[in-house]
Amino acid sequence: MSGISGLVSNALTGLQAAQSALQVTGNNIANVNTPGYSREAAVQSTLTPSLYGGQYLGNGTQIDAVTRSYSAYLQSQVWSTAATASGANTFNTQLQPVVNLLAGTNAGLSTAINQFFASGVAQVAANPSDMPSRQNLISQAQGLAQTFQSAAQQLQAASTGVNQQIGQSITSINSLTQQIAQLNVQINALSGTGSTPNSLLDQRDQLITQLSSQVGVSVLPQDGNQVNVFTGNGQVLVAGAQSFDLQAVPNAYDPAQTEVAYAANGAVISQGLQGGTLGGLLQFRSQVLQPAQNALGRIADGLASAMNSQQAQGLDLNGQFGAAMFQAGPVQVLANSANTGSAVISGSVVNASALTTADYRLGFDGSNWTATNLSTGQAAALTSATSGSTTTLSFDGVQVSVSGAQAGNSFEVLPTRYGALNFQSLLSDPTKIAAAAPYVSSAGQMQSGSLINTNLGNLTLSAGQYSATSSAGSLVVAGANLGANSPPVNLQVTLTSGGTSGAVGFQVTSGSGGVLATGSVTLGGSGQVLSIPYNNPPGGYWNVTLAGSVAVSGDAFTLSPASGGNGGNAQAMAALQTAKTLAGGSTSLEGAYAQLVSQVASQGSQAQSALNAATAVAAQAVSSQQSVSGVNLDEEATRLIQYQQAYQAAAKAIQVGNSLFTSLLQAVG
Repeated sequence: MSGISGLVSNALTGLQAAQSALQVTGNNIANVNTPGYSREAAVQSTLTPSLYGGQYLGNGTQIDAVTRSYSAYLQSQVWSTAATASGANTFNTQLQPVVNLLAGTNAGLSTAINQFFASGVAQVAANPSDMPSRQNLISQAQGLAQTFQSAAQQLQAASTGVNQQIGQSITSINSLTQQIAQLNVQINALSGTGSTPNSLLDQRDQLITQLSSQVGVSVLPQDGNQVNVFTGNGQVLVAGAQSFDLQAVPNAYDPAQTEVAYAANGAVISQGLQGGTLGGLLQFRSQVLQPAQNALGRIADGLASAMNSQQAQGLDLNGQFGAAMFQAGPVQVLANSANTGSAVISGSVVNASALTTADYRLGFDGSNWTATNLSTGQAAALTSATSGSTTTLSFDGVQVSVSGAQAGNSFEVLPTRYGALNFQSLLSDPTKIAAAAPYVSSAGQMQSGSLINTNLGNLTLSAGQYSATSSAGSLVVAGANLGANSPPVNLQVTLTSGGTSGAVGFQVTSGSGGVLATGSVTLGGSGQVLSIPYNNPPGGYWNVTLAGSVAVSGDAFTLSPASGGNGGNAQAMAALQTAKTLAGGSTSLEGAYAQLVSQVASQGSQAQSALNAATAVAAQAVSSQQSVSGVNLDEEATRLIQYQQAYQAAAKAIQVGNSLFTSLLQAVG
């Protein structure tokens, strides 16, 4: 088109293009604060010119498309870093209360343990017959039990909270994936007309950003501007028009533990989920919460075992061997919900020193059993014995009894998880504290209830001490067994020969005069150990040593049941605070708690550092993405002026064309 009509026509296309560009710019300004909005731009091009009189004359301009300012790479970085930052935030938020509970300046467990030994046991050891001291020990024991329970209850509450939050996160994920799938359908339909539904693409990207804050995802494009969304470990959440809902299900072994599964088939996909709120919760549970529960439970188990063992070795004010002072929580043995048959299985701690802080999985192939340490993934050293229909399995301080197991059955064993949660103080009667050692060694013999010492030689009988096993070369006085619900009786060691060198004989008799054992001791040497067996758990021996260089036949020594004023066993109890009774004899109760505190404090510090780093990286990713996709009001203001001027110029050209056309009509009219 040429002439005046060409002028008007070209100007009209320019006016329309400027009007469209102004509309796009106005839309950018209106959405400057809209989350996920990508800046749009009007793409303008010239129309194909026409040949008139040997000259190509232009036909104006047109708007080819309205495009998004978008970088797929930068957007994927936003999703990835958002997932990492959200996961780090969730992990840190869940962890810090545990840090304050176990490692904070006001943490009560360390103080309670110290007070129990230093203020409770030590006072009884110093004043074994003092009733206020004994009552104070009872109170300290009850306070210690309450502190263990309180700490464990708070950890258990955290576990319950994790389950609830996992359910909430799954609800959010399902809602987001359903919306993403719906937008896939709409985008695909609108893209088929040749247009680009920019606002819908922005909405979908924003939904994926929100999804990333719940769980780490990867996004793959599909035909028709659709996308497929997968979790970080490859589990599909959205495939084109279809979304795959998740659901919270109980763990196959432990119903108190919530897992993540597909709603359609129940397949559990918790393993490997990372990033976002959901990944942070799962990481907190597996890396912090459960290890802390197990470590705290092991300390409770170790304390109960050590104190009860020592109690059983001493005498209370009634002359009876001590009853258990504490009771720790039971070993939990949980069957796989897919097991066949009706196996009966139970577990107990048989050696607290050998306990680890790990959980275990038992597997049965129909002939053999295996035990796997779930912390290391390594097989645990397992011994088994079968009696009738019952098989007894022993590993890492735990004993499990099982009957009726079928091939393919599996079980999870939680040796220490509930040790602190169900920790109890059993003694309420202060007279039941077994502060006294079982025997007091004295020179002389009992005559009419009185100790008469007429010894002429220099042999001595040691005060005695407990040993789990009898030493090599010791003389076991089997007829004087301690415990078995009977108090110790008077024992007498009488020399049957004398001399200053070589070996001399002796015999051990009971209070009734019956000979229980005979032996000899080499003069001038290290002496002869006499071992009196304990029938009370955990067994062991009370060992005394007969030694000296000058022996006179008839010299005697008496082992008398200790009285209330004896604190020998209480002193042994006090020593348990620092005795290495855990981790195979490599650490003490204090040491084990210090390790727990150190581990949790270190995790807390690392979590805070990781959160700071992840937040900074996520902010940088958003900044980079916004530098491409974000709306800059200064730029839009410049474009407003640019397109306004273009619009005004086009309108002026139309006005000029109209004036020329009017003049032409007047000239020919």
